[in-house]
Amino acid sequence: MVDEQQKKLLRRTVSLLVDEGVTADTLHLYSHRIPRALVAALGRLTCVPQSDSGYCILKGILSEFTDAPGLTPQSWDTIDPDQTRDLDVAFAIVASVAGRIFGWKSQQDGRLVHNIVPSEAFADMQVGASSTVRLEWHTEDSYHPDRPELLMLACVRNPDEVGTDVASIRRADLSEDDIALLSTRPVLLYPDDSYAGSWSNDSQDAARMLTLWETRHGLCMRYDPPYTKLPGGQPELRAAWERLGEALDRCATTVMAEPGDVIVMNNDVAAHARRPFKARYDGTDRWLKRILVRGTWQRPEAERSEPGYAQVQVGPYPSLHAGR
Repeated sequence: MVDEQQKKLLRRTVSLLVDEGVTADTLHLYSHRIPRALVAALGRLTCVPQSDSGYCILKGILSEFTDAPGLTPQSWDTIDPDQTRDLDVAFAIVASVAGRIFGWKSQQDGRLVHNIVPSEAFADMQVGASSTVRLEWHTEDSYHPDRPELLMLACVRNPDEVGTDVASIRRADLSEDDIALLSTRPVLLYPDDSYAGSWSNDSQDAARMLTLWETRHGLCMRYDPPYTKLPGGQPELRAAWERLGEALDRCATTVMAEPGDVIVMNNDVAAHARRPFKARYDGTDRWLKRILVRGTWQRPEAERSEPGYAQVQVGPYPSLHAGR
């Protein structure tokens, strides 16, 4: 749990940094200004979720910064950068202790702190800005070999109590045969519709991404059904792949975040989803912040040969944690 002394230290640190003109995107240049006591305290809270659940929630860690965030923007690109600068810097500090934060050049203009809000233009699409459809199970940026190891979501506003569904591959009741198929038969994953630019999802690139793989900590997963092309002529693979989705449904839990809470997910273990909800587009809708975090985890050697659709990362910037 976050105690009041840690919150005050974080508040004081953010105030000093913002007074100097620091933003979430330039925080790495001022890492020497972050008190070691704060880094140590946050390091104990943001440790990688190694449990089979694949997630943890930091209750109220940013509550000092979410009292008056202003109106929920109607899309990620309409927000005034100064509107939540203190919150963005605080969130970036927390995330930078967990690992090395980064963004994508073609996603939300390369920003390190993303705004996840319902947008009318994306209401029925399989992206975070949707609302009228269920956002299906997925692990973040599954198409890329350098996808985040940790996904962090900070709640700014959630008046309708829209939960984040989380399901761990280590709690899914898959058969040994299905695990073997999904660990040896590759599929083709491609970027989702939140990225600027274009590419063909009928690419002639060979299917090369494995859905499951084993590590010394347990089973890991790479899964994004709406943006996956399965190879033809392998009905047994398709059946196993669909059973994975059903198994995630059965072991799922709904995490309810309140303003100031941060959900930390192990992106190799836990898939996440979201149920449909009614967006009002009146400045009072659900509003999350998102940060992607890199670590030093080992992934299958074969991933190193993947092209990643030429997507370019911004960062990652160094971790604040002294032990990393």
